[in-house]
Amino acid sequence: MPRIMKTQGDARPMGASPWEYRFLIWNFARRDLRSRFKGTAVGWTWSLILPLATVAIYSAVFSVFIRIEPPPMGNGTAGNYAVWLLVGMIPWTFMLNAITMSMPTVLGNGPLLQKVYFPSYVPSAGALIAIGIQGVIELGIVLAILVAFGNAGLTWLAVPLWALAMALFVGCLGYVLAIFNVYYRDVAQLVTVAMQMIFFLSPIIYPLTLVPEEWHGIPVRLLLEANPIGQFIIIAKQLMYDLVLPSGAQVSYMLAWIVGLGILAVLVFRRWGQDVAEAI
Repeated sequence: MPRIMKTQGDARPMGASPWEYRFLIWNFARRDLRSRFKGTAVGWTWSLILPLATVAIYSAVFSVFIRIEPPPMGNGTAGNYAVWLLVGMIPWTFMLNAITMSMPTVLGNGPLLQKVYFPSYVPSAGALIAIGIQGVIELGIVLAILVAFGNAGLTWLAVPLWALAMALFVGCLGYVLAIFNVYYRDVAQLVTVAMQMIFFLSPIIYPLTLVPEEWHGIPVRLLLEANPIGQFIIIAKQLMYDLVLPSGAQVSYMLAWIVGLGILAVLVFRRWGQDVAEAI
């Protein structure tokens, strides 16, 4: 059971760590896993069909009609656009689902929060775990495909660290957006539009080398590289497809984003997240 800490004049649990709420978080995750594809004919197979269908469509458009040349694989063989695209689509799908599914968690569990106190990050963390389990399965399939192409290397040992860093990033971002969505209901709509823009501003369907360094004096490529979501996708392709390690500057940049979002999430929880039930 979570440790109970009371403040003067307040009988609600305060200060308990996420570890003390791990069973409740897991219960939320199991609920999300069960309801994700409930009532569908093929169930969890949809989690594989949807990204594969997207890859097939984009592969036909960008490798056949527009004819974007993918970079060669890390083992020195000719590049395969469908495989290269799939390596980028899996982390994008995870981040998109984690952010969009975390946003309504606090508002959707408002009636429960008004009856029983638990930290507002619990349902968001449960949603992240549910999406993470699905993401691990999809990642395993991608790695199996790369093995079939003979494109595997020691850089894969860093993939779990990359995945953990990405989960921390989207977990903190998703929680902050979930709290803001309670106080400002337009947040969900704005994020939907923003994620559509970020998709095309990230090197998912095109190599970053095709982007000019400058356009009318604007450092376009540098701006795209500054996109943290795009950086996670770039690092994914480096580790799994190119078989090279990211630079120290890339790692430092992403760690700075994770630490910054972590601090922001804590501040948001302390300022707005503890009494969020009153705003629902």
